[in-house]
Amino acid sequence: MLRLSRTRVGTLQTVGALSAVGLSFVLAVAMGAGFGYVLDRWLGSSPWFFLVFFFLGVTAGILNVFRVSESFLNDRQGGGPGTASN
Repeated sequence: MLRLSRTRVGTLQTVGALSAVGLSFVLAVAMGAGFGYVLDRWLGSSPWFFLVFFFLGVTAGILNVFRVSESFLNDRQGGGPGTASN
């Protein structure tokens, strides 16, 4: 069985969390832009829906990055002020 040190496991968890955040940002932007593009093609209103949904996707991606980053930092620090309780 493969044994990893605590620092290696922590590093792998950090890399996994950061890659998930990056991927979710890119997907939010791509989904927004794609939806706007489809609406523009369907309604013939190019480029307005593309631009609106592109910027909505960017906004959603940024908000998601902040939420996941805050959650990740709270988990790493063992909670603290601002920790959401469900």
